[in-house]
Formats: sequence, C-alpha cells, structure tokens
Amino acid sequence: MTVYYLAFAIGIFVVLRYLSKVLGTVSYSRAVYRVLARIFPVVELIIWLAFGLWVINQLFDELPYYPVLVSAVAIGIVLIFGWYFLRDFISGIILKAEMPLEKNQHIGVHNNQGLLRRVGYRSIEIETHKGELVKIPYSQLASGSIHLLNKNDSLQSYEMKLPVSTSIPMQEARDMITRSLLLLPWVAISKEPSIKVVDKTATQNVFSISYYTTSSSYASNVNEHLVRQFEEVTS
Repeated sequence: MTVYYLAFAIGIFVVLRYLSKVLGTVSYSRAVYRVLARIFPVVELIIWLAFGLWVINQLFDELPYYPVLVSAVAIGIVLIFGWYFLRDFISGIILKAEMPLEKNQHIGVHNNQGLLRRVGYRSIEIETHKGELVKIPYSQLASGSIHLLNKNDSLQSYEMKLPVSTSIPMQEARDMITRSLLLLPWVAISKEPSIKVVDKTATQNVFSISYYTTSSSYASNVNEHLVRQFEEVTS
C-alpha cells in the first residue's frame, strides 16, 4: 500500500514538473505570463495538500482517533501558513510605526542600497544603483540594520546637452524639459534643475541641462528619457 501512495506522489510530481516546463516554453503576453507564474505555485500547493489529506484519509480512516488526527493536521497547516504570512505583516506594522518609510527615499538595508520604490504590506522593494529591483520581507528588515540616508548628502550634479528641433518653440521646449525632470523618479526635486540654451542653428536649439541625482546609472536613465521624448515629439 505504501508503494502505491509513493508511486502516486511520484506521478503527481512528474506531471507538475512537466506542466511547469510547458508553461515556461509557451508564448504568452507578459501580463498573462506573470498571472500564470503567480497562480501555478498556488495550484501546485493545493494539489499537494489535497494529496496529503487523501493519504491520511486512506490510511487512518477506520482508526478511532481519526477526527483528532485530521484536526491536528489542519491546525498545523493553518499555523504554519499563518506564521509565514503574518510574521512579515506584523513586522511591517511595527517597523513602520517606529520608522516611517516613504517612496523614493534613499535607503540602505544589509548589502543593498538605493531608492525605496514600493512599501507593501509584507515587504519593500529597493531599486539599486545598478537598476536591480530587490524585494526584502519586513521580517528580514527587523533582524538587521536600516540606514535612511539623507538624500541631499548623496546627490551629484549631472549635465547633458540636448538638441531640440526649432519646430518646437524655445519656451515650450524649456517647459517640457522642466516638467519631465520633475516627474522622473530619479531626479531630486529638492534642487532646481538648470536649463539654458547654449547653441542655436537654423534647425535646432541646443539646451544645456543640469540636474541632481544619486548615481551615474540614474543619470543615464534621465538622459535616455529626455532624448527619447523629443525624438517622439518631432517624429
């Protein structure tokens, strides 16, 4: 009988691994793939829990303490999953009460340093200077040190030259640049950017743009965004 259940478990494992590979090879839109990638592990867990309860029912159904056994297993599952989900949630409540966190705040946690992009119920997300997005559960934050850095202390000035077609009036182009800089998450709004025309031709005005951000990688993002924006406008 034990061999039968073991073979059944191996069969479930093989089928689930096969489905996982199939889902990874079939072409989907990015949105559909993200939904399936989140749902499949949950479905897999439900299948294994159902299999475990079925095995317990088959092996111990006729024993007098069967209801107690089933209740103990159910309580154990609830406690395990409750602890897993609630520990981060509760740690987050305590942490945010002691140290308020704000989006786009410059933060250092463990070996990760960057901008705080998301403050969730169970975790935070940090965008590092390399552009990597790191998700850290609150339970890990509670057990380590957190450095909320003064953003102004780490700001550096960056400058770029941006050619803009004369088909866009000069003041309108200046306003577009200012608006874009203030809306970008990488640019410090505490220091006003400098925008001035340094060269003029019959076809284009060249703007010198100076702004503040915390790293060269963020500056590259800003430069690429501005260039792409005006290419789209004039195309």
